[in-house]
Amino acid sequence: MASISLFEAFIASICFLFLLCFFINKPNKSFLITNWPLLGMLPGLLMVLDQVYDFLVELLENSNLTFECKGPWCARMDMLVTVDPANIHYILSSNFSNYTKGPEFKEIFDVFKYVIFNVDSELWKNLRKAAQARVNHQEFQRFSASATRDKLKNGLVPLFNHFAKERTIVDLQDVFQRFIFDTTMVLITGSDPTSLSIEKPENEFAKALTDAGEAIMYRHIKPRFLWKVQKWMGFGLEKKMVNADAIFNRVCAKYISVKRKEISHKSIEDEGEDLLTSYINLDTTKYDILNPSDDKFMIVVAK
Repeated sequence: MASISLFEAFIASICFLFLLCFFINKPNKSFLITNWPLLGMLPGLLMVLDQVYDFLVELLENSNLTFECKGPWCARMDMLVTVDPANIHYILSSNFSNYTKGPEFKEIFDVFKYVIFNVDSELWKNLRKAAQARVNHQEFQRFSASATRDKLKNGLVPLFNHFAKERTIVDLQDVFQRFIFDTTMVLITGSDPTSLSIEKPENEFAKALTDAGEAIMYRHIKPRFLWKVQKWMGFGLEKKMVNADAIFNRVCAKYISVKRKEISHKSIEDEGEDLLTSYINLDTTKYDILNPSDDKFMIVVAK
């Protein structure tokens, strides 16, 4: 009986808080960041969901750029949010080795396997060293600026001109996502997927990234056993994650195969400017772990 009463009290508390969400028009900030029993700060976040980015900016500005967020009990949503450049540099660069991801993090992000943000120790050092060598090279920086200008001139501006001429309502988030996706793919693979066009075609790789990101977000919220069961049974977001992983592997393998053929027909002087070419042509004597001749390794790194 005691357990039933506790459950009923829990349900009543949730209903009460949701009523507040619907009937209080202008809640004060102290209410929004209140750490409620069992529910954490979730009720406050739900109340500002339509303007969550503005709210978070203001919250971080008033919290010295760092804020500890408490999520619902058993939801694994407790997190420390920081936009302080000094903290970010400390965590991601100068003392990165002190902040290992651990097995739980790698399990949640398993679809990305050996991507640089998902590895530790020597592999991370090798990947970071290789990436820095290329990104900091003047040739790549010129290539990056040129690719961005070209996409602006031949992609974004003509698209906006078309929308203005046709007086079309535009989803700016979708437009800029396509712009960033195309530009990034050019820098990584040297190939433009041209998702930023009047037709706005759906790109399976971009969709797979979106699906994987959504599934990963919910993995942070759901109890581990729940998404594990969903993955085992193959339904919901976990099914999308499996499909996304298959798309990543297939598309990356295709890009790598095409790039190897391109390189084989180029002269030694013509090294190429994109990151994929740089990784394939990597001088392995400078790195302990990286193996660019192995397609399987290249696929998981290229994701």
